[in-house]
Amino acid sequence: MSLLEIKNVSKIYGNLHALDNVSLNVDAGEWVAIMGPSGSGKSTMMNIIGCMDKPSRGEVLLDGKDISKESAKRLTEIRRDKIGLIFQQFHLVNYLTAVENVMVAQYYHSLPDEKEALEALERVGLADRAKHLPSQLSGGEQQRVCIARALINHPELILADEPTGNLDEANEGIVLELFRLLHREGTTLIVVTHDPEVADVAQRTIVLDHGKLSREIVNENFHD
Repeated sequence: MSLLEIKNVSKIYGNLHALDNVSLNVDAGEWVAIMGPSGSGKSTMMNIIGCMDKPSRGEVLLDGKDISKESAKRLTEIRRDKIGLIFQQFHLVNYLTAVENVMVAQYYHSLPDEKEALEALERVGLADRAKHLPSQLSGGEQQRVCIARALINHPELILADEPTGNLDEANEGIVLELFRLLHREGTTLIVVTHDPEVADVAQRTIVLDHGKLSREIVNENFHD
């Protein structure tokens, strides 16, 4: 069953087609990587999937509902309720502890619950770092706080933008292992990356080029 359907989507800025008639289906529980060179349309697609932008043409169906023409306010609500976002730059609040940074996501969704936030940190192996500020955490630990924050509201879709881009090889391995765990639990994952090694662990890779879907690669050796 498709969780996400992108139908003939274009995003046009003047004469530039950042996305050009792209169609894509992502099934519930699937792990998909999106790759492409700079300027290929990866960020534009992420912004549209993540309800941070709307297409110029086409439809975007999430859970069978067309969200392509929703208001900015409604898109914010959909993003809050259904999507967990993980960024390359972490976007943690410097003066809040790890557990407080996780609770920020709860604040916008429902009510902050420190016990739930601590459980989310434990899930990513950071229970013992809950009271540390971002400046007291390594890059890998900060990214794991971001993953806990993305998971706290039990989203249907995790959307990650270059989640290992600022990490060394060891921490990249930890993050990818967390993604494997999430996939085993049935979470739908879409990972935007320029790194072939990150894409290679996904079930399927979508390659964009100049705003078009140039090819699709199924990972025959996929295992979680």
